[in-house]
Amino acid sequence: MSQFFSARRLSLCLSLGVALAAVGLPVRAEKPMLKVMINDVAPYSWRRDDVIVGMHVDLMRALAEQAEVDMEMRSGAYARLIRGFKDGWADLVLALKNPEMDAEAVWVGRMHSFRSIIISRHLAPISAVSQLKGKQLGMARGAFYSESINNDDEIRKFGITDPFQGVRMLAAGRLDAVISSDYLLKHALRQSGLEMSQFAPTFVVNELSYALYARKDLPESLLQRLHAALETLERQGRLAALLRPYE
Repeated sequence: MSQFFSARRLSLCLSLGVALAAVGLPVRAEKPMLKVMINDVAPYSWRRDDVIVGMHVDLMRALAEQAEVDMEMRSGAYARLIRGFKDGWADLVLALKNPEMDAEAVWVGRMHSFRSIIISRHLAPISAVSQLKGKQLGMARGAFYSESINNDDEIRKFGITDPFQGVRMLAAGRLDAVISSDYLLKHALRQSGLEMSQFAPTFVVNELSYALYARKDLPESLLQRLHAALETLERQGRLAALLRPYE
């Protein structure tokens, strides 16, 4: 009996859809719900009254609206982002473009670029990667900045929870230098009540980008929709407008 009623309900729904289409009324398809992992570090994301807000949240909301999808967002430490795919929870992850993510997931498109910068102690300035050898460098666990830094065992890397911790340790003389994005380090300095002038001039290592990655079995049609939406947001200057308040 239950199978009969299920089949009858399905038949009625299909008949209603055909009837609406026949009289020219739109048939609304249910939006796909995508689960998204983003980096839990300000200003990329933080919690305000138990709600996730921030720069990456703003970008993903704009993308969801443009692509006509719904998104459920979770935040976590950078090193845990890739676990979203490996543990089967995430459909999308916003992460640094890097070889590990390229192997684990499908690259959808670039979200935004940033400069990787190093700040160092005033009396021992760093102005070249080669000067980091033998030095204690604070960097986010799991982050990939360049082969010349990540793959050099002579650079003593200290895993920091966030740039806020890094700049405080640098100011206290417990680190020789800190590397992170320009967005994160500028925010961390303001958060700590420190001035850039208290340290040596910044050294720009390179320009990298945060990219949107999708799990490998996400439907191709949905990947194309997300990619097209990203291109539209970029072309219309809407991504740049959302980034401006955080610069």
